[in-house]
Amino acid sequence: GGKNNTAGGYYGAVNAGYNNAAYGESSAVNGGVSNEASAFGSTVNGGINNEASNPYSAVNGGKDNEASGVYSAVNGGTSNEASGVGSAVNGGTENEASGDSSAVNGGYDNEASAGDTAVNGGAYNEASAYASVVNGGGYNEASAYGSTVIGGEGTIAYQNYSVEGKTPE
Repeated sequence: GGKNNTAGGYYGAVNAGYNNAAYGESSAVNGGVSNEASAFGSTVNGGINNEASNPYSAVNGGKDNEASGVYSAVNGGTSNEASGVGSAVNGGTENEASGDSSAVNGGYDNEASAGDTAVNGGAYNEASAYASVVNGGGYNEASAYGSTVIGGEGTIAYQNYSVEGKTPE
């Protein structure tokens, strides 16, 4: 279905949409525009200009998103990337989950850059140490193993405990 679509991979399929390509073996693109499933078992479900580029990765809607890690997923939003193994970005804009089993849940320009980390919303936050978390706020970093920053602005967690984010005067 659709127009100007290419199912180039062995067992690859494009189901509707325009200018989509399923180059990966057993890959699929289901609708949308200018999407590409380029790896084995990868899937793009709608949206525009999305790419699932590593085996078993998926992009579900949104724009300019890439699931580049094995078993990774981007679920909507714009200009997000899930590059870690088993990583996910769930909405938001310009977020990256680059650590293995990491997640960014919404927000803007956040990064979960170490294994088993999470950033939950906010802007310009980073969870950079194993098992660290930033919950909202802005310009925060959880930089110690198992550390958490809770909201606020410009807070860095250097040790393994939770830090309430400070609020500017």
